[in-house]
Parts: sequence; structure tokens; C-alpha cells
Amino acid sequence: HGGAIGILIAMYLYNKKVSKKGFIWIFDRLVIPVALIGAFIRFGNLMNSEIYGEPTTLPWGFIFVRNGDDWASHPTQIYEMLYCLVAFTAGIYLYAKKKAFDRQGLIFGVFLVIVFGTRFMLEFIKNDQETFESSMLLNMGQLLSFPFAVWGIWLILKAVAKRKA
Repeated sequence: HGGAIGILIAMYLYNKKVSKKGFIWIFDRLVIPVALIGAFIRFGNLMNSEIYGEPTTLPWGFIFVRNGDDWASHPTQIYEMLYCLVAFTAGIYLYAKKKAFDRQGLIFGVFLVIVFGTRFMLEFIKNDQETFESSMLLNMGQLLSFPFAVWGIWLILKAVAKRKA
């Protein structure tokens, strides 16, 4: 989430000083490679045995030996890597095949819904990253993901309702 906020600030400043085409115009184009980068980051989390899920008996559960575990856990890094690849593929498809860049905010909105909507749901099976989260109904990842997913829905509705510019 910190990375997402940092990108938002950097692109806001880039738009203001350089492109002057609009914040959303930039993000409709930027989120496609960002989704691919997100998949690489999650692969790194898997290799470092970080940010994984609760114990599972499913056949694809991973035993994170590096952390001293002797039980299988959900490899949530792989789940997150997959939704990043879905967002990347959707972005390419919308941009290249559907010319969705004509509907400002559509590609960015779809990205936000896929990435943060899925992130919200996956948090239910991830281990808490901070001890204070154990007493919360929704954890910090969910609380931070919800506004981005809602923003994505709003962008999609706005882009679909608006005629091509």
C-alpha cells in the first residue's frame, strides 16, 4: 500500500510538471507494467518465505521450512502473483484490443478492482502481519485495500457511462 501511495504521489507530480494530460490518463497506461512488477514482487515474497497464509490441507500448500514450519500453508504469494498477472493481461487486452484508453479511467479502474478487490479477499487466509491485527474484524491490508477497490468501481462506472472523448 505504501508503494501504491508513493506511485500516486510521483505520478501526480509528473503530471503537474511534465505531461499535463491528466492524472488518470497516466494511470491508464502505467498500471499495465505495474501489474507485471507486482507479480515479480510476489514471486520475491515466495522466495523469501514472506507474507504467506494460514495452514491448509490443500495439495498445493507449501511448507515454509525457512521459517521453521512443519505444516503446509496457503502460498498466498502465488495467489497474489496470479491476480497481478490477470490484471496485466486484462490491461493489455483493454488497451490493445478494446482501445479502452478512449474511455479515461477504465483500465485504471479495472486494475484497482482486480488487484485490491482480490487482495481484500485473500487477506482472510493470510497470517496477520502485525499482532494488533488479531483483534480486528478486518485487518490492515483489508482496510487499506477497500478504498482502492471502491475507487476502481467508481472509475469503471464513470468511464462506461461517459461517451468516448
